[in-house]
Amino acid sequence: MPVFSVTQLEGDCARVFEGAGLSGEEAHRVACSLVTANLMGHDSHGVIRVEQYIKSLQKGDVAPGQQISKVREADASAVVDGNKGFGQTTCRQAMALAIQKARERSVAAVELFNSFHIGRLGEYVEIAAEANMIGMVMCNNHGGARLMSPFGGIDARMSPNPLAVGIPTGGEFPIVVDMTSSVVAEGKIRVKKNRGEMLPEGWAIDAEGRPIKNPKDFYGPPQGAILPLGGIAAHKGYALALVVDILSGALGGGGCSRQNEPTTGHNSVFLLAIQIEAFTPIRDFINETDTLIRFLKQSRLAPGSDGIRMPGEIEYNLKRQREKEGVFVDDTTWKQIGETARLLGVSLQG
Repeated sequence: MPVFSVTQLEGDCARVFEGAGLSGEEAHRVACSLVTANLMGHDSHGVIRVEQYIKSLQKGDVAPGQQISKVREADASAVVDGNKGFGQTTCRQAMALAIQKARERSVAAVELFNSFHIGRLGEYVEIAAEANMIGMVMCNNHGGARLMSPFGGIDARMSPNPLAVGIPTGGEFPIVVDMTSSVVAEGKIRVKKNRGEMLPEGWAIDAEGRPIKNPKDFYGPPQGAILPLGGIAAHKGYALALVVDILSGALGGGGCSRQNEPTTGHNSVFLLAIQIEAFTPIRDFINETDTLIRFLKQSRLAPGSDGIRMPGEIEYNLKRQREKEGVFVDDTTWKQIGETARLLGVSLQG
């Protein structure tokens, strides 16, 4: 099972994307996004997506070099068309627009539709946090990619509908809450499948509603469903997924989960930027946040606990570790990347 340096893995992935027609700049941006997801432990949004992205490019589901275009705009909001561009390109542009508007109007919301898969949502709220703003991002799958069952049902009727919030702390890393409203992202089931591993109990059910452990039983055919977040309180994850679906799909016109909508890998995205200085001096905000963090971390530890961490802290530490030790890529994923490169006539260094 190969382990790569960050530079080597980013370089190989970028070469594949360039070989498929992306500019050098966009190829590097997408490759960096995927590798960073691996660095932070989000392998489901990492280089396992290279083969999927190239196949979607060849099918015409995604187009390189796209700029967002404004469909509707007000002082503190906008609806923008991603024009089938790579999410790592169009969603960055949409967040930049939200930040710009928030600087002028304190709070700004941008709806992005017709964008290809945006990858790790934390990437975009981190951009807001770096600008001393609070960022929020959530997305659905344009009504397609129905993978999660509603609470009380067994049919896959919703996407995992993830959301992320980024909050600056003044420390080494921001607070980043990055989660799906399902128990798990579909990509994590894909990772288990590639590694030949079984699923933990409570992740998914088959098409008849029976609990499953083999990833192949999820993919079918017939396809099963991922369960809403929450276990015995899964009505909470389902309710959260419903809100994400509506804010991402209905508000911006991209569409909510619905029957017979094709799965294209596209996302409809709701982005929010809040300028902290419009509410309180940034120093006061940082001091209050830091006081809260220290107060929480000073709690007595539960049996077996090795410490209290902030959302995003594990990912930050893992990123530093993997930058030194290298990035693990399972054999199946690396084989898929190699085969994709071969078909494109691209030579890899790894």
